Amino acid sequence: NEGVKEGCTASTEPSSTIELPDYLIKYIAIVSYEQRQNYKDDFNAEYDEYRALHARMETVARRFIKLDAQRKRLSPGSKEYQNVHEEVLQEYQKIKQSSPNYHEEKYRCEYLHNKLAHIKRLIGEFDQQQAESWH
Repeated sequence: NEGVKEGCTASTEPSSTIELPDYLIKYIAIVSYEQRQNYKDDFNAEYDEYRALHARMETVARRFIKLDAQRKRLSPGSKEYQNVHEEVLQEYQKIKQSSPNYHEEKYRCEYLHNKLAHIKRLIGEFDQQQAESWH
């Protein structure tokens, strides 16, 4: 199972410094089967960590999406609206207490998503070139 599924809700906040991620420097176009295998091994070494982080991020996101959908159906200022708003705040506090490293985990998940997608793309490009050279 090598798919890198849709990400960990990538941040839209601009970075203060524009710095290339390390994997763009380390993982360049593949020119040999040995290099391809090394990239595949690296991919597989981090894929399980990515999947576990992604599952945790999805669980949290799903809860907030559900609450937000509830809130949008209610009239601002109503008692029900206020109750859902309080529930959102309580959920946020629960996350802060149960996962103090949530933001680091989210960043790591986004990083792994992008890194694994990059490696997968390079492997796909190499495989495509090999297939074309056989025809």
